[in-house]
Amino acid sequence: MSKKYKTYNIHCGKCGEYVLTYHKHGAGKGILRLYFSNIYSPEKLIKELKAGFSKIKEAPNLLCPECEELLGVPAISKGQEWVYRMRQGYFHRKLQK
Repeated sequence: MSKKYKTYNIHCGKCGEYVLTYHKHGAGKGILRLYFSNIYSPEKLIKELKAGFSKIKEAPNLLCPECEELLGVPAISKGQEWVYRMRQGYFHRKLQK
């Protein structure tokens, strides 16, 4: 049985600090959006996102924990799911084997 997603570690493009681990579904090559439901770790971020927000503007921006570079902003996808719209070039992704 094969898994239906790829696991990526996301790092800050400015300082290289680890930010989160993400399960990417689908065949697209890049990461344009991070779905809140597919963020796998760290636990602190997951708990913060599951705390529940009534409006998308209440959700926190995705910041580097080290240098506080803005990596993504909260948005709502076409399918009405909450996502981080990622700033291209401000983060690096590394596929976990």
